[in-house]
Amino acid sequence: MMLFEAEGHSFVLRIWRENRDDPSVDPEWRGWVEHVQTGQRTYFRQLPEIGQILSGYMLVEDDPAETLFMPLRPRKKSE
Repeated sequence: MMLFEAEGHSFVLRIWRENRDDPSVDPEWRGWVEHVQTGQRTYFRQLPEIGQILSGYMLVEDDPAETLFMPLRPRKKSE
């Protein structure tokens, strides 16, 4: 598996609008985020929750500046 695949995450996002029985009440946007690797699905009722859900899978242990552009196959020291 290539480095970016081993350290990457894939998600499926589904968003829909739920209309209310009372037409004077605004419809509500709802949805879920599914983490492809684990199949875990998390539901949300407010769009800002999407970022919170995704960030839960992205624990940064290293300095992101050092790993952001890491080559897929690190060069040997002689190169």
